[in-house]
Amino acid sequence: MRSHSAAFAFDGEPTREASRRFLERALRERSPDAASLIVTVPAPVARPDALLRAFPHEASILWDPPKTAACAGLGVAKTLPPRAPQIGDFFDTAHHVADAASPAPRVFGGGSFAPGAAAEVPWESFGDGFVVLPTWTYHVDQRAWLSFSTCEDWVAIDEVLDAFDTLWGSLERPIGVIPSPVSAHRIAEVDRETWSRQVNDIREQIRSTEFEKVVAARHCVVELETGAGSLDVLKRLEERFPGCTRFALWRADAAFLGATPELLISRRGNRVLSEALAGSTAHGDADRMMESAKEREEHQIVVRAILKGLEPFCDSLRSDPEPSVRELPNLLHMQTAIEGRLAEPTHILSLVAALHPTPAVGGVPTAEAIDWIGEHEALARGWYSAPVGWTDAKGDGEFVVALRSGLLRDGKAWVYAGAGIMADSDPDAEYAETELKMQALLGALHGDAR
Repeated sequence: MRSHSAAFAFDGEPTREASRRFLERALRERSPDAASLIVTVPAPVARPDALLRAFPHEASILWDPPKTAACAGLGVAKTLPPRAPQIGDFFDTAHHVADAASPAPRVFGGGSFAPGAAAEVPWESFGDGFVVLPTWTYHVDQRAWLSFSTCEDWVAIDEVLDAFDTLWGSLERPIGVIPSPVSAHRIAEVDRETWSRQVNDIREQIRSTEFEKVVAARHCVVELETGAGSLDVLKRLEERFPGCTRFALWRADAAFLGATPELLISRRGNRVLSEALAGSTAHGDADRMMESAKEREEHQIVVRAILKGLEPFCDSLRSDPEPSVRELPNLLHMQTAIEGRLAEPTHILSLVAALHPTPAVGGVPTAEAIDWIGEHEALARGWYSAPVGWTDAKGDGEFVVALRSGLLRDGKAWVYAGAGIMADSDPDAEYAETELKMQALLGALHGDAR
């Protein structure tokens, strides 16, 4: 990426006037050989949602992890396939005009659970995968930055500056109280009887040695009569699940969103982080989960798979010797942290491809489990339990597993949850687990986050 640094004419807190002048100057003095222009200026520190509320119908991305920088995006300046060479070529020709301390531009997106899993209603606008560079990106950590991006030869500078003024004003206003929806009710779902047949079928096939594990998922469809706009749902998820990564991708008339507890892979330079999150139970049942042979084996299958997937790329790799209990507001998980050092630079998308789907969302053996999922589940998963995240020009980035998630479209929500099925799984217990997991998003839709 070709970068140009310039000093901002202000001291202390960023001012609208200084940032606006810098943006205007960068637009008017744009280099004629810049195929794409990205201008980044300091901005007020606010919740990332504040950007989206300025122009809610232009929302494109939200990325809000608990420990690293949050981002929000409006509009789409560029859409790319989620492949490292194309993303690298794009950044190589982009011209970034910014203060030296500003963050590197990012693209955001992901892919479907499996090829073809998002080809039909309600997922068809998402397809197998994409990443986007938003027209406006708000990046907030200890400091905050606002970027304008364009891949057009000409822009209406006055319109850009008017939008900048509106966005700055939105960032300075606190987000008000979010009203609860008046009503929402289920109109379709995978019932207990169907679920039990599927679980028993998997158990039989495990006993015949075809599988070691399959992660089965079920869904429900909720009709939303009022008060369930995607930004309101995301706000309720933030209030209820502050330790999870909130994410959202808007595409055409649909919004895929959730609050996931599970990191797939993070890369910063040569350092990579991952985790195994497999094994779940209700509050008050941690001892039983940690002592359960079924839960421990299910968890270790995931640990081994992640270590095996990362091993070819790392010259050092370690996992916690024993799993710990990850506590969420609605349930408990078994968790093992994994850390490695890359032997040579490897783009995060290559690491994503090496890991997804882990046995925490697919099964063992992977190919056979994915085939079973595609043939037997009542509704294709779309992007549920798929990788979602961001990357930059260096190939750094972070991707999560899109759990506790669903798709909002046409006044309805499709909500998903899964459970790992082993030889000794109990259908009723696994059904209860999926119901507990679905409550994360269902509660935000109903305004009663249980």
